[in-house]
Amino acid sequence: MPILEISSANAPKDLKTFTKRMNALFSELIGKPESFCMVTFTKVDTLFFAGSDEPGFLVKVGSIGHIDNDRNSKLAAAVTQELEKELGVKDNRGYFIFSDVSAENIGFKKDTFANIMRQ
Repeated sequence: MPILEISSANAPKDLKTFTKRMNALFSELIGKPESFCMVTFTKVDTLFFAGSDEPGFLVKVGSIGHIDNDRNSKLAAAVTQELEKELGVKDNRGYFIFSDVSAENIGFKKDTFANIMRQ
């Protein structure tokens, strides 16, 4: 259930190609199958960060496990590199928020992952 949520006032040129590429990269970096990964991109009307409306980003990562400093650092570096290339944002213009979500707090197929993993 790994989730990668990207928000920025700058949008990718080809959203579908971008999210597909990010899904493959995210799967590799988070260490879970691409078939379980979700990537979303939200274009926001305004993003004000560090006293400026210069292009920026907010990235949220959620996963049941696989959240640790080493993995988070590698993921932040790789995703930021893609955002710099695709959106023209600088690496000092946003934040990453990493959340290790417990299985009982994620729903899928009318149940929770905690129950699904017990089956």
